[in-house]
Amino acid sequence: MPNIKKAAGDQVRRACIPSNLTYETMSQLGRDIADLSREIEESGEPLLSEEEIELELSRRRGGYTSEDAD
Repeated sequence: MPNIKKAAGDQVRRACIPSNLTYETMSQLGRDIADLSREIEESGEPLLSEEEIELELSRRRGGYTSEDAD
């Protein structure tokens, strides 16, 4: 994977959960995603930039990028 330099504040921000939605009222999928997000945050793993996310998706799709869809 190429070395990508991150600009300050270039990270993808975490989604905000509405105040009326609690862990108990989330769907099972929502709880699973929240648990994974918490595990990643606690591990100290840095957030990916939008460019890094695109590169990772491309790698997992065998080289296909969102620009190819245009």
